[in-house]
Order: sequence, then structure tokens, then C-alpha cells
Amino acid sequence: MAPNSPKFRAHVLIAVLSSGILSAAQAAPPTVDASRLYAPCAVCHQLNAWGSSDGTIPNLAGQRRHYLEKQLALFRSGARVDTAMQVVAIHPTISNQGNEIAVLATYLSRIDANPNPVVGSGDHRQVGLELYTHICASCHGADGRGEQDNSVPRLAGQHYPYLRRQIESAADLHKDLAPPEMSSALRAMPSSEKDALADYISRLGTSEALLDSNSRGVPDKY
Repeated sequence: MAPNSPKFRAHVLIAVLSSGILSAAQAAPPTVDASRLYAPCAVCHQLNAWGSSDGTIPNLAGQRRHYLEKQLALFRSGARVDTAMQVVAIHPTISNQGNEIAVLATYLSRIDANPNPVVGSGDHRQVGLELYTHICASCHGADGRGEQDNSVPRLAGQHYPYLRRQIESAADLHKDLAPPEMSSALRAMPSSEKDALADYISRLGTSEALLDSNSRGVPDKY
């Protein structure tokens, strides 16, 4: 079983949740310890919530609170499918009877986001900028930070491999969860444009120049 496979991660999470790591949280007084709630998440997302070093597991730090709350609820209900996430979301520790989901989401939203996410090649940033502006910016914001008061997520600084995978599976992932025009636009993109879009988003919020050397007054051909 591959160490980074969903099945392997699910087995590790079950072991963690069954151990004493969360036993104190289950027996805790009404004031919920957010760091204990996060303990099983750290198995995959790391202690700093910056995701995996290879960029396949997403950064959660600095993500919008309402978005995190919604996604945990969707994983719990089965509307969004991921074995490891569902193991965590349905565990009694995060029962939400004591507002645990809100506490965990608030905790994550207040952690500084990963300043050095895994990025793409950087070859076609101008194409990525144009695609992002036309398809994503109206909801996620020009800076990719989403909106604090609704369920639109922060995209800025998310890992390129994770973004690329989500764009590729957008038609299935976002079914009934996002505007159909977004899913349609992403589904219709050629692979090269998906690469450019994911790469551009992963660089949002960094100090790097947004335009690549191929785009200085010359049409980007790829």
C-alpha cells in the first residue's frame, strides 16, 4: 500500500483516532481545544496545516472559515468523497454538537498560510492570468483570497499539484457544489490551459513576477 495513497492515509487516521491522542478531547470540558481537534488532520496536512511537501495534499492554513465548515459538512454527509477526510469528519470527536466544526475551522483560518507553496513551471503565467481573470476572479477575487463572509474559498498560494488535480476533476468534484458555468469552463479547457491556470493560482500572493519571459509583448504560444 503506497504511503501517500488515500487507503493508507485512512488506515493511519483510524489508528490515530483510536489511540489516546484524541481521548482527552473526547473527555474535555465544554471549552474545546482546537489543537486537539486538529490532531488527526495533521497526519496528512502536517502540524502547520501547510499540506504535504509534494503539494498533493492541500494547504488548509489561512483558508476561509465558512468554506472549511461547509467542506467538513459535505465530507460527513458523503456529498464530497475522500476516504481519509470522511474518516475524520464522521468521528465522534467532531460531532458538531459542541460546535467543534466551527472551532476547528476558525483555528485553521487563523494560521498563516504557506508562504512557499509548490508551484508549476512558470512558463505560461500570462495565459494563467487571463484565464483566472475571466473565469475565477469574479468569485474568488483578483487576489485569490476568497471572501470572509461566505463559502468561496481562498485559492491564493494553494499547491500546484493539488490545484491541477482539482481542475482536472472539476466536473465531478463540483457537481451540485459550485456554479455549473465554472465546472463547464474548467471541463472544456485543454490540458495546457489547465496547467497554466493552476500554476498562476499557486503563485497568487507571492512576490514573484506574474508574467513569464515569453509574454513580453509576444503572444504566448504553447
